[in-house]
Parts: sequence; structure tokens; C-alpha cells
Amino acid sequence: MSKKRTTLIGAAVSLALFQHVAEAQNQSTEGAGIEEVVVSGIRGSLRQSVETKRESSAIVDAISAEDMGKFPDKNAAESLSHVPGINIDRQFGQGERVSIRGTDPALNRTLLNGQTVASADWFILDSPGRTFNYTLLAPEIVERIEVYKSPEARIDEGSIGGTVILHSRRPIDLPAGTLRTSLDYAYNDRAEEGAPNYSALYSWKNDADTFGVLITALQSEEELTRHGIETFSYPTAGAAGVPSSVVSDPDAVFPNAINSALFVQERKRTSGTLGVQLKPSDSFELNLTGLFVNAEYDNYNQSRYAFFGHGLSAPNMTRATVQNGLITSADFSNGLTLLDAISRRSEVETYAVDLKADWRGDGWSGSATIGTTEADGGTQQQYFLEYEAVGGFSYDIGNERASVTFANDPTNPASMPGIGFGQSRQQPTHDEEQYVQVDFTRELNWGPIKQWQFGAKYREHKTDQQARLGNIAGSALAGLGLADFAGGLTPGNMLSGADANSGLERWRTVDRSALENFVAGAPLVNPFTSPPTPLGVGVFTEFPNAAFNVEEEITSAYTQFNFNGEGFRGNLGLRYVMTDQLSRGSTGIGGGVFVPNSFSSDYNDFLPSFNFAMDVADDVVVRLSASRTLARANFADLASFLELDNTTNSGNGGNPNLDPYRASNFDVSAEWYLGEEGLLAMTLFYKDVRSFIVRQSSPEQQFDTNSGQIETFDVSRPRNGAGGEIQGSELTYQTRLWGDFGLQANYTYADGSTDEGLQLPFSSKHTINLTPYYDNGTINARLTYGWRSKYFREIGRNGVAVTTDEYAQLDGSFGWRVTDNIELTAQVLNMLDETHYEYAGEESRLLNLYKNGRRYFAGVRFAL
Repeated sequence: MSKKRTTLIGAAVSLALFQHVAEAQNQSTEGAGIEEVVVSGIRGSLRQSVETKRESSAIVDAISAEDMGKFPDKNAAESLSHVPGINIDRQFGQGERVSIRGTDPALNRTLLNGQTVASADWFILDSPGRTFNYTLLAPEIVERIEVYKSPEARIDEGSIGGTVILHSRRPIDLPAGTLRTSLDYAYNDRAEEGAPNYSALYSWKNDADTFGVLITALQSEEELTRHGIETFSYPTAGAAGVPSSVVSDPDAVFPNAINSALFVQERKRTSGTLGVQLKPSDSFELNLTGLFVNAEYDNYNQSRYAFFGHGLSAPNMTRATVQNGLITSADFSNGLTLLDAISRRSEVETYAVDLKADWRGDGWSGSATIGTTEADGGTQQQYFLEYEAVGGFSYDIGNERASVTFANDPTNPASMPGIGFGQSRQQPTHDEEQYVQVDFTRELNWGPIKQWQFGAKYREHKTDQQARLGNIAGSALAGLGLADFAGGLTPGNMLSGADANSGLERWRTVDRSALENFVAGAPLVNPFTSPPTPLGVGVFTEFPNAAFNVEEEITSAYTQFNFNGEGFRGNLGLRYVMTDQLSRGSTGIGGGVFVPNSFSSDYNDFLPSFNFAMDVADDVVVRLSASRTLARANFADLASFLELDNTTNSGNGGNPNLDPYRASNFDVSAEWYLGEEGLLAMTLFYKDVRSFIVRQSSPEQQFDTNSGQIETFDVSRPRNGAGGEIQGSELTYQTRLWGDFGLQANYTYADGSTDEGLQLPFSSKHTINLTPYYDNGTINARLTYGWRSKYFREIGRNGVAVTTDEYAQLDGSFGWRVTDNIELTAQVLNMLDETHYEYAGEESRLLNLYKNGRRYFAGVRFAL
């Protein structure tokens, strides 16, 4: 609580400082006629967002491009985090996944101009799903973002929480010769590295406003370093073989391991958009939109483990302290120590091309759209060596703290004299969709019914993951140890700000080049034959455990009636959807033998929706909404694959027979508009969700590719569980406080669980966003404080329920318009250097904690 109080005090002090700047600026600009400029800044963006919300029939929140430019954000997810009802996940220090109204990110949809954008993840542990990789999209790419929290029949189905629609800019809407550029320098204080970034937009149109071309380009580079402590699971003393003379309670639990993790990544993003607009008359318009993004996510992860639950360690426990069923500290006369060095080459490439024709006639209008989108990602190459040693150690663990003391000096390369395992792996992913759509609108005069919209859409979606690997022959590893690959020591700021000791902070690392050169040149062996058969250098064997393919054909049609009258408006619609799914993969039958399999399923759904808004007073709008929605299972959940982790004897599998999530949704809101920029609004929502998909773990006999034997693995698979419900409220307040100062604030309450009593993943019960701002047309500044309460994340290894602790982030941005065309900018993200902390059941049972560091940006923007 002291940190939160300090944060709020800091915000108040900053606000006072900005007031001092405001007074100075007002004195220097008095009589200069800057009111029009002010309206186009932060206040102008607020007007646009308020107007969009007020005029809509559904429950919608919006962010304009100007707003995104003033927020201290570096991707679209971070911009969305300021919208009520939205949370983002920051496990790697940047916003990557969006959760709406307490739902899993996979239960929401993200559309570009109303259409799917293929998405691929970079992290090898993130199997293909229906989440969108927001790190790909910089705020500069989009003109505005709309979040539909209540659906309309005309909008694609597939979301339970809400639908995010990104709108790209169109050239005829901008002045001819518009040029906007920005250049900044990014620095991460934990990585202690920086890099320049730039973006540019140019728009041209002819004098007749009938033809225009718009081009954007962006290149960004950012150094990312994450320091962490991980434990993985909590076995019982009895099952692990801890001597009863040391721990009398066999059900007492202790960390399976404590790992000091050093993750380093250089993120490079190059993207561009093309917009071509042809409008020869008021009755016809053609828009061609193209998007291309290439992002490199190469990363190097080193993890130094002390394994306490291993058979070499647990029986050698000589002393223990037990508190409330947890062995908080222990000594071991001997045990297993590992150092994993994993270098990954990961690249994500996404493109989308969309062609839309609009025509308007007497009382009629229509459009036809055709498009395609593809994404390739995953890990193109992984190099892995595991160094090992035995020796004594001790540990101490508690709430957000851990320490390990080793008998052997971890800074000495001789402390890791051998290599137990080596592997090369490739796990690329592919995602694509092709679609065709027609929409029609008929103007009516049937009393309050003024418009009839109807249309149809067909889309084909394919997602697949490949997997190839080769284990390195033991003979190639014999006689080698850390001394043959030794790099420097961990960084001097390793785990700074975390409660850890020198045993976790300072240890000898592995030289990345030496690792890659050895693994790339070492003879690989076929992991499915016994004894191993040497293969040629660089040859891989297909790994069916982690490979799958899912295909979908979706046909939909809708009809929607829009109505309005004196002081009211709304729509009533019905969407019909037919879904055909085909899942292909492999099933292991033992002995390293896999046979292909194929599963198909289909289902049809009627999805009604109703939205009603009434102006009960000049400045007060009341809304009602009711709908039925569906969200399809993740692609990896539908896959008939099985992926095993031989280090921890755990695994993840799919289930091709899953039904989709289906929900009945009800919303009511009241909105009081305080002038053109102000708003006080409250929304109540309720979702009755059927067929919740719950991932559960159970023991299975599977083939271990390391040992060549059948062993017991703890395998997690998704299953359709009972239903559940989500209910909550959103409170929004934004206003000009005095002068050029203003405040944006919102609070979201979301309470959800399944009928089986399970928590919903990614659902924080409480979320708060506070944004005091100042903008006088020359100086603009914002502080954004976001806090979310703890939330259940997933069922992890060995059936452990992973809970992410409460998280707060304070960001700041500052802009000084030097001239009408030039603005200097500065941003600081994660000012508090907040700790991302996860635990197993109780806060004292640490699973992981991560420190991502502060991010600094300084730059200049030019607009013509």
C-alpha cells in the first residue's frame, strides 16, 4: 500500500509542477489565438472519442490517433489499456495480450477495417491461438480504435468479451501532401542498451479529391532484458523422498527448484501500410489496403537451477524449516544443479491485403470485399545445451523473495563440469485466412425503422505448427563442460530490486556464439531410434508430438434493422454461422512410433443481438443491450497433438472435439456528457457462458525421447467443463478540471467463475486507470497510472494453479510543440520498475517473479 500511496502523491506533485508550467505558458502565449490548436491536441482527441461513444447505438469505447500519440504507449495494446474494461498482460514488460471484461484474451477478436489479420506468436511456449500479437502494431499505423463491448449482427462473430476494430487512415480524408515523421531513441535501464526508431506517413490526393495514395513506414528497435526467479512446482516431501527424520509431515511442500533466469532479447519491427482510394463519384468508391509487418524476436535465455525435488537432491535434505505446510528453508548435503542455455532465432512476418468496393444508389448502398492475410512465426531455430553438476546447497523462500547458497562457487566455470543434454529444434508456425464478403443497406421509412442491413461472408482459415528436432549424441558431449563455453558473469544489475542473494545474482554465463556454433555443427541423432543413429550435420527429424494442423470453413449471413426516433436509436439483428473444422495431427503409440490422425466437426449457431439507446435528457444517454455470442476454441486446444517436456516430465495436449464457448450477454449503461470533452458513465454487464473450456492435468504414460522409455508424464489437456458467469461494472469519468488541466479515470469490476468453482484466466476483479493531463497547445503532458488486482492465469506444470499478483504501472509522456510543425517528445514507461509476480495457491509459494526495467524514449515529431 505504501507504494500506491507514493504513486498517487507523485502524481499530485507532478500535476502541481505542470500547473506551474501552464501559468508560464499562458503568460507567454496570451493573445496568440491558440484555442484551435488546443482542441486538436489531447482535448480534441477526447472530443472525438466522446462523440463516437455518444452517437453509437451499441456500447462502444474509442481512441483516436491523436490520443494514442499523446499517451506513453508503444503498441496498440498499451493504448487500449486506458479503456475501461480492458486489461493487458505485461509478462515481458510490454503489452502483448488484451483481455476485455474479465475474459481470456483468446475470447476477444481484433479486426483491421472489420477483417481478420493473421497473427503468429514468437515465444516457443506460446502455441498458436486466437489471440492477437499486439506488439506487431505500432499506434502510428491506425487512425482510430473502436472497442465494441456489445455486438451488432453486421460485425464478425467470435468474441465473448468484445471486438476491437482498428481503422486505418484513408488518403482522401487527409490534406494533400500530408507528411508526418517521428524519430526517437529508446533505452531500457535493465538492458542498459538503446536504439533509434523512426516512422513516417505520407498522403497524396489529386485536386478533384477523387484519387489518393497513403503510405506509412515504421522501423523500431528495442533492447529487452528480463531478470527472473522461477520454481515451477511444489512437490510433497513424502513423494519426493525427503527423509522423515528431517521433515515429519509427508504432505509438506517445497519448491521443486529455484532458478535464476536471464532473458535477453532484441526486438526489431519493420512495418508499412499502403492505402489507395479511388472515388470517381459520390456513388462509387474503391479502397485497397495493404499491411506488412516483419518483426524479429531473437532471444537468449539462460537459467541456473538448483533442483531440490530431484532424486539426487531430496533424499539428501539434512535440515528444514516448515511453516504452514511449506518448507521455507532447507540444507542439502548433495544435489543436482543445472544451467540451461537456450538461444532462439524467432521471426514473425504478417501481411494483409484487402480490396473493398462501395456503391450508393437511390435508397440503396452496398459493398463487396475480398482479402487475404497470412502470418509466419514461431521459433525458426533453437540451440540448447544443458550443463550439470552435483554438490551441496541450501535455499530460503517466501513471499516475493528467494535465495540459494551453493557449496561450489557459481562464478567459477569449473562448477559445471559436464553437459548432460544437447538439442537443436525448429518450431515454425503459420496462420492464414482468405475471405469474401458482401453487404447491403436499404433505406426504409417503416415508422421508427429507418434502415435494413444484410449480407453474407465466407472465410477459410488455416493454422499449423511444425516441429523438428535432433538430440546431440552423448559421445559429442563427453568431456565438455561450462569451461569450454564460458562467457562473462551475469550483469551487474542482475535481479536488482528483487529480494535475492548473490547465489542467484552472480554466476558464470554461457557464450552465445560458442553455444550456437557447437550445436549447429554437432552430429545430431534421431530421437526416435534406440540406440541413436547418427545423422548428418544440420539434419532434423520430424517431431510429431508438437506438430498439428487445424482448418476452418466459416459461412455466415446476417440481417440487421436500424431504428431511430425522437430521442432514441438502436438496432435489432440476427447472425447465422456455420462452422466446419478439421484437425490433423499424430498420436504416439509407444516405441517412438506415431500414426497420423484426423478429426472433423461442425456446428451451427444463431446469434441474435439488440442494442437500444435513449436520450433521457439533453446530456444523458441510457443504453440497453442483449445478445448471444460465441468464441471458438484456440487452435492449439483443437489440435490432436501432444508436446512433452522431458526435463520436468510434463506435457500439453490438444482436444479436437471441443465445443465453442457460447454466452448470453446483457448490458445496461447510463452516460452523462459533461460538455464536449467530459463524461461520467456507468455500465453493468452480465455474461452467462456455456461450455467453458478448462485445461486440466492428469498422469499419462508417454514416450520419453531422452531416455527412450515409456515414463509417467503430467499432461494438461483442454476439456469442455460446466458453464459459468461473468458479472461486473465499469465506471468512467473524464473532464477538464481547471484551465488546461484535465483528468481521465475509470474503474472496472469483473467477477467470474465456472459452475465448478474454477476461476477464469486473466480476470482481475478490480482494475483502475488514472490519467491526469495538461495541454495548452504548446505543452502537453500525461501521467498514466494503471493497477489491476491479482488474477488466475492458467493450470501450469503438475496441475499447479498459477496466480499473477496485483500489478501497477506508472507511465509518463511530455510534448513541447516548438513550432506548428515540430514537437519534442519524451516518455518513460514503468517508472516504478514494477515486479511481475506469480505464485501457486498462496502468496508465499513463489512460482516466478520478473523484473523488466524502465523504458525511456526521447524524440522529435514533424508534421506538414
